[in-house]
Amino acid sequence: MRYLVIALFFCSSVWAQSPKPDALKPEFSHQYFFWQHKGYYFIDTTLNSLNWYHQLNNAQSDDFGALTLMNMGGPRNNLLVPSIPNLVRYQNFGPFDNYFTTPNQIKYYQVRSPLTGARYINGYDRGQLFRIYHTQNISKTWNFALEYRRLNSLSFYINDQNKQSSFTFNTHYRNKKGSYEAWAYLASEKMDLQENGGILYDSVFTDNLQTSRTLLITALDRDERILYNRDYFVDHRVDFYKLFKKKKKSQADTLADSLVVEAPEPEQQPSILLGHQFGYNRQASSYYGRTTNFYENYYFENDANYTDSIRYASLYNELYLQTIIGDTSSFDLKAGAFHQRLEYGNQYFRGTAQHLGLSGKLQGNYRSYFNLQAEARYILSGPFANDFELKGAVEGKFYKSIGAFAAYHLQNKHPDLFQQSYISNNIIWNNALGPILRNELYFGIQWGQNNYLRLKTFSATNWVYFNASLKPAVADEIVAYQSLDLRQNFKLWNWLHQDNRLSYQIPLSGEVYLPLPDLVNRHSIYVRFPLFKGALQVLVGAEGSYFSSFQSPSYSALTGQMYLANEYEIGNYILVDAFAQFKVAKAVIFLKMQNLTQGFVPYNYWAAPHFPLNDRVFRVGVNWRFFN
Repeated sequence: MRYLVIALFFCSSVWAQSPKPDALKPEFSHQYFFWQHKGYYFIDTTLNSLNWYHQLNNAQSDDFGALTLMNMGGPRNNLLVPSIPNLVRYQNFGPFDNYFTTPNQIKYYQVRSPLTGARYINGYDRGQLFRIYHTQNISKTWNFALEYRRLNSLSFYINDQNKQSSFTFNTHYRNKKGSYEAWAYLASEKMDLQENGGILYDSVFTDNLQTSRTLLITALDRDERILYNRDYFVDHRVDFYKLFKKKKKSQADTLADSLVVEAPEPEQQPSILLGHQFGYNRQASSYYGRTTNFYENYYFENDANYTDSIRYASLYNELYLQTIIGDTSSFDLKAGAFHQRLEYGNQYFRGTAQHLGLSGKLQGNYRSYFNLQAEARYILSGPFANDFELKGAVEGKFYKSIGAFAAYHLQNKHPDLFQQSYISNNIIWNNALGPILRNELYFGIQWGQNNYLRLKTFSATNWVYFNASLKPAVADEIVAYQSLDLRQNFKLWNWLHQDNRLSYQIPLSGEVYLPLPDLVNRHSIYVRFPLFKGALQVLVGAEGSYFSSFQSPSYSALTGQMYLANEYEIGNYILVDAFAQFKVAKAVIFLKMQNLTQGFVPYNYWAAPHFPLNDRVFRVGVNWRFFN
């Protein structure tokens, strides 16, 4: 059956991996861009797709290929081939990492009038996810944005209430001459999680012996985890060519008043830039346990009260030179040197490390035929000496909206500090782990709007995982996968839409150390139509998702990590959601019946062993933008 589905999708299509920037200069009255990315993205206020609908989760991103355990803000079980991590990041929050901010996620806005947005989504049993942001331009070339996000969600199971508060501030400034430009942001985030360890007797759920989920016995009833993240970032640079050159007034320097007017082609000018990048990140994780026997095989102390904690800090500075070369073919060339200091430990141990490294980057386009990007980083000294990465990507169109892309990423990087060593009053490991050598190669074709066909190969030598003893271990063989990823969205008669996304994953070796399902897919069908002379826009449909059975890892509250439990397979079930969205003026309201098939299919829908997915639940939400 799975091969028939793949064949049908393969023969039906081929379109772009991600939304493309609309222009190299501001084209609309309200837009945003990302740090180190060229081009602006339009703030979409239409109701033409499910992009917003797929972001109705605590990660605020499409969660295709990720299963959230029990509650919003809970750990996520990843079903897809993993991506390669940041070379100079040596710590993360594991299955909670997607809930915290990184520099590449920050949206830097450019708006002609102030913009305020608010979002509300109700939780499962009780609670909600609330987000509000505001952005405005102080001048034509100076913008700031504020965002506050609050999660308070109680699930249907006991001891499963998750809370998170997140505040971010960012600003982008460029002086009138364009000789100085700066990006900056700060994030302050805290997450408070009740840990119940999953249900204790799976058969009570699978046989549906107790329909009230609050009566199911869980492994832990009073344990708690708290996560902290503080992030500060500044990137600023001086263009010496523009600094000493008289500025010529150009029409391209002003924002267009219309949402549809085309921006003039920017005038290519030489640049000689000196820049400085600063980053400071501080993370902490604390675990408070009050259980006497559940972890008796792993804990040294069984006095019913224990605390595990860890602190991590990274101070990063990079000095770089940057220039633009070429005329009809323009390339941005950047070279720099960086220094990083790391701190890691708790009350039982403390370690520091620092290293020096070199970086280089090249990006640009060749006569508008294709875009090219290459990047290299190498650590020269310190405990992580000889860690390096090489990246290259090319993308271009060869016929109308049909294009092709290819990329390669090679990385040699030591495991995270938490995987290297950890000492507490309960658990201890002290490893001397060598670097993990990762390879990633993918290529494919893209067409239309956000549609693509991609073939990807991933391999890792010295892969590190958490074993059944809840401790880090190194795989005895190379972990390697191939995947075929397809996204095809159909638009029929301007009112009927059918969206499809599929990932077929082939294990080549070492799948016991990185178990993944062979097939992950999601299909949506919906209709879109106006009412009351266009005053009300309506979108109604259903969505089904499926992944094949596999030996899933489980989640350990003790370490806060997914580990290879080797207990039983999950998957091979279909989840169906029905939804409706309504757009009135600047407000979008959504209604959703989640897990519509509950009761019609067996109770075997697990997110991980001992952690069921939620039963049928009705949810509502609203997204409101104010263009002042």
